[in-house]
Amino acid sequence: MPPTSESDVLIIRNLKKKFGEKTVLNGVSFGVKRGETKVIIGPSGAGKSTLLRCINRLVEPDEGEVIFDGINVLSKDVDIRKIRARIGFVFQHFNLFKHLTALENVKIGPKVVKGLSDDEAEKIAVKALKAVHLEEDAFEKYPAELSGGQQQRVAIARALAMEPDIILFDEPTSALDPQLAGEVLDVMKELAKKKVTMLVVTHEIGFALNAADEVLFFYNGRIWERGEPRELLYNPKREETKAFLRRIADLSL
Repeated sequence: MPPTSESDVLIIRNLKKKFGEKTVLNGVSFGVKRGETKVIIGPSGAGKSTLLRCINRLVEPDEGEVIFDGINVLSKDVDIRKIRARIGFVFQHFNLFKHLTALENVKIGPKVVKGLSDDEAEKIAVKALKAVHLEEDAFEKYPAELSGGQQQRVAIARALAMEPDIILFDEPTSALDPQLAGEVLDVMKELAKKKVTMLVVTHEIGFALNAADEVLFFYNGRIWERGEPRELLYNPKREETKAFLRRIADLSL
């Protein structure tokens, strides 16, 4: 892999994971610098989501290293709860608490994990919800009363409220129709411009083109090709990358 530096908040080295006889990750290595947006694309089953879950040990890798801000996340003496408090995670299906309002969903992390007062947590939550452009009349609504796009923006606000060092996004728009997906992608583009550190798994090629600093193409559990977005997306070198991008283009017609 390319040399890493002190600016790398996250370093993945030779990460491997099997489920039974199936190799899902087969020696993945890369780094993410502070302020960088790195986008991972690739076909289903390539290991993209498993990689994200290995980073904060929702899935335990079999081999390799995950170095987060100089800490070996896979070390037995690491308090993984403290690590997870510094790594935001935005899932495909929102994962909001159904019995809490949008505001309460965002407040709960700063209150429970950081031990802030209700007033302090509310100020942070309101700021985060405004940052994702959620309308104020939606703050007191429950998830079932919100559109899918609004729910996903609340999920992003929940991650932002914890002031994480990096946010992981696992196909955050795949459950949304194009209009609602656009709302979420616009927020993510703004975060990229603000230099919020992000590692994004997505099929949204337009987002990768406009917001990514680098794009990684995953195939068969490996980084098959990587590069500057325009170069990789318009002039891929590997046949597998070309075939994947053709399929994505066909689906968008």
